[in-house]
Order: sequence, then structure tokens, then C-alpha cells
Amino acid sequence: MFIENAMGKINISKQIISKITLKSANAITGITCASNGIIKNITSRFGGNSSQNGIELKETATGLDIHLCITIQHRLNMPEVCKVLQSNVKEAVENFTGVSIDRVNVTIVGVSID
Repeated sequence: MFIENAMGKINISKQIISKITLKSANAITGITCASNGIIKNITSRFGGNSSQNGIELKETATGLDIHLCITIQHRLNMPEVCKVLQSNVKEAVENFTGVSIDRVNVTIVGVSID
């Protein structure tokens, strides 16, 4: 991701944005980002590229889309937890990097019964 200002360009790697996303997601009680094995199965089924730690970033004309695959703890309200996740990730990435986040998509790929 490039951000251009009067003094030049700033390049923020997707790896850094993924780390910010992962940290924000893991800060929410009851969810974890999915492992690479699960992601490879899902993305190959839908024709996408595998991603690291269940996070896929896609540049758009106006910013960035983030797609997260998560495991959620049993008995949590899935829509509520995902809404908090979406908000936290969007806010953290935008505040930390200045990159505009268009969408935060969440796929629940597992339920933890611990």
C-alpha cells in the first residue's frame, strides 16, 4: 500500500497490515484467526490465494478490503462478535497506517468448544 503526501511516498507492506489486523482480532475475547491449513482448503475451493493467519488483503480503487477467517467460541453471539471485530480491525488499521479500509469481511470457519 502506498500513501503519497507532499514529501514523497510511504510504502506500508501487506505483512504489516496483516500483523495489525491479527493483533486487533486476537484482542477480542472468544475468537482466533484460522490456521493456514483451513485457509488453504477454503481459498482453493473458491479459487483464491492462500493467506497468512487467516487474513487476506485486497487493494481496491479507494483503499483496502480485509478478509478474515476466524474460529469463534461456542455460545457467543456470532453477529455481535463479528460486528465488534469488523469495527476494531477497521479502526486499528486506519488509525495506525492511514490506509482507508473499505470493507472488513469475516468468515467463521470453526467453533471452539473449550
